[in-house]
Order: sequence, then C-alpha cells, then structure tokens
Amino acid sequence: MRQETKRWLSGGLLVALGLGAVACQQGEGHRFLSLGTAPVGGTFPVVGGAIAEVLNLHRGSHNWKVQIKGSKGSQENIRRLASGQFELGMSNSAISYFASQGSSSWQTEGSYDVQAVCTLAPLVAMFVTKRDSGIRAIGDLKGRRVVIGPAGAGFEMFVMPILEAHGVAADSFSAIYAPQGVAVEMLGDGAVDAAFLGGALPAQSIIQASGSFQVYVIPFDPRVRGQLIRDYAFFKPIPHALVKSRYPKILRYELEDRIAQMSREEALSFILDQGLRVPGAESMELDALRKALVGARFGWLNVGSMQVVTHKSTDKQLIRKLLEVLWEQREELARRHPALGFLQLRSVPLPGGQKRLIQGAVLYTGIPFHPGAVEFYESHPEIGFRPNPANRVPRPPQPASD
Repeated sequence: MRQETKRWLSGGLLVALGLGAVACQQGEGHRFLSLGTAPVGGTFPVVGGAIAEVLNLHRGSHNWKVQIKGSKGSQENIRRLASGQFELGMSNSAISYFASQGSSSWQTEGSYDVQAVCTLAPLVAMFVTKRDSGIRAIGDLKGRRVVIGPAGAGFEMFVMPILEAHGVAADSFSAIYAPQGVAVEMLGDGAVDAAFLGGALPAQSIIQASGSFQVYVIPFDPRVRGQLIRDYAFFKPIPHALVKSRYPKILRYELEDRIAQMSREEALSFILDQGLRVPGAESMELDALRKALVGARFGWLNVGSMQVVTHKSTDKQLIRKLLEVLWEQREELARRHPALGFLQLRSVPLPGGQKRLIQGAVLYTGIPFHPGAVEFYESHPEIGFRPNPANRVPRPPQPASD
C-alpha cells in the first residue's frame, strides 16, 4: 500500500505537470517516457541510449518520446519506477530479484513491485587490478582498497557474496564506492588496489583499463565459483573461452600455458588436486582434456543479467507496443551494440536431441514478467517459448514411467 500510494501521488502529479507543459508547448505533443540508466563508464548508458534511439526513430504512429535519464544505477532506477519518475529502467537481475523479495539491501524498505520487460545480455564483472600489484587471488583483497561499484547502484548485493565466499569478510577490506569510469582512473593513480568492473561483453570500463595500464584480472577459485552458482539463482556460469574472445589481450595466465603442456597423467592429477569438475575427463583426447581443464579452472560468472524493467502498474498496452517496435527493429538493435542481439532468434539444444527457438529476452529475469510483456511474447509463436515463473528453458515432456 505504501508504494502504491506513493506512486499514485507522485506519478499523478508528474503526469499532470508533464501533460500541461507539453500541451502548452506543442499542442498534441509527445508522451515522454523516462528510461533510467546508470553513471557514465558502464554498459547501461550506452545500451539504454541505443534502445531509446531505436524506439524514437521507429515509433511510427506512436506518440512517445523516450528519454534516457542518468541515475546511480539499478537500485535507484527501481525506486524511481515505484515513485512514478521513470516508466522504464535498466537493472541487474540480481538486484531486481532482491527488490521483489524485499531482502538483502532492500530489507529496510520492503519489497518493490518491479517486473521484467526483457532480458538483454549477461553481465560479466570481474575484479581487476594492476599486474604489478601482487594481488593474484580474491583472498588477497583482505586489507586492500577495493571499488565495489557506484554508490546507490546496489552492486554489493552480488559483490559481497562473492567476496565472503572467498573468505574476504566485509570488515576485512576498505570498500570504496565509485562509478566504473572513475574506478579505472583511481586504479591508474594508485588510489585503490582493485575494482569490480564489467558489464555486457565487452565492457567499456575494462577496455578503458587495459588501454591505461597493465591489467590483471583476478580469477575465481573454481570450487567457490561452483558453490556460488549452486547457492544463488542469479549467478550463472560463463565460459572462459567466451570471455577471453572479448578480452584476448588481458585474459592470459601462466597456468594456461602450463596446462597446454601437461601430459594426460599430469592433467588428471591436476584435476584431483584442484577439486575441478571435468566430466568424462578419463576418456577425452589429450587436446580436448587440456581445453576442458582450462575452462574448469578459469570459468567466470554472470553476476546477473542486464534487463529492462518497469513497475507492475505501467500500462500493459504501452509495454506491448514498445516490445513490438523492438522486435520489428531487432536487426538494427543488434548492429548498435553486442548486448542488443537479445531478440535474435537462436536455436538451443534441449535434452533428447530436440531443438527449440528461444529468445534471450525471456530468460533469467529473476522477477515476474509484466502482463504487457507476457501478451507480446504469447502473440509471437515464432519465439516458441512462453515466459514461465522459473525463467528456465522448459524441459521436453518425459515419458511416463511404468
């Protein structure tokens, strides 16, 4: 009730003022829609700007004018959706998930009625330091100055579980809040020892860092990474080979070179010593075993998918029309940024050899879909996938057991 009342009062006032101003200036005018993004230096402003441009260029008979609004990031966007200041917002699915539950950093505020419009791309963030810092493991961040994200963005909701799982308690290091672009400058100046950087691949902040100094990306402990994936629904595995293809100059480790020279006996012994999971290792060809071993040792994390969210009270026809335009212009979106290929049809193998066309747009939201989004996805059978509460690729029907 608190949020609904707050949203009704502030939203009604804003709409009244906005309509009055537009009527005075432009006659019929446009319906202005605000899309909250994040501080400059991350992926949200770039991707959000591209979405707004496409929606405005191809609005056709729709009278909207989408404007991107700078903010502190996911957490502020969700709050401003509730207050009626934003109609749309960029968010990290982990932060949206906790907001919808009223847990983690949202406990004092309670739950928010945030709902998904679409999922865009995995957000791959990593602890970055200077190569000469001496930091080689996440456990080495104890006693160090570490940027964990912009103030008010909510990064701590997924950064702290990673640090604590690696034995780095909240009171064992100096947490510093800064936007990603500023964090890179602080790393370069020696003002901090490490920073949590990233976003959709490739992330602007990591490219900026690699062009400014010799970068070292701190790898996860593979056993801890596996446990994080099991413990938290919003953490997803990201293959080392995929991330390395986007950052070929900086993701190179001496251990990779050692693995590339290992005999079969050495590789199998290394798997046991490191507690790695490499299914079928004993029967693999040696080259395949070496590649699988590198992947198991240097896997990365999707720390929450980038998504567009809205409030549950947003007009469902508006959300459906916005998605229709994005669908019609999906090829142009994909050309504007790698993260915007989310509406490209792709074939994903399912158990039993079956394949199904699915959309990244309906996977791993962590929160319910807005009714307008559900109507859109259901109206396009070519997507072949209906949003479901678990946000998973559905399993094919299993034969009944005798």
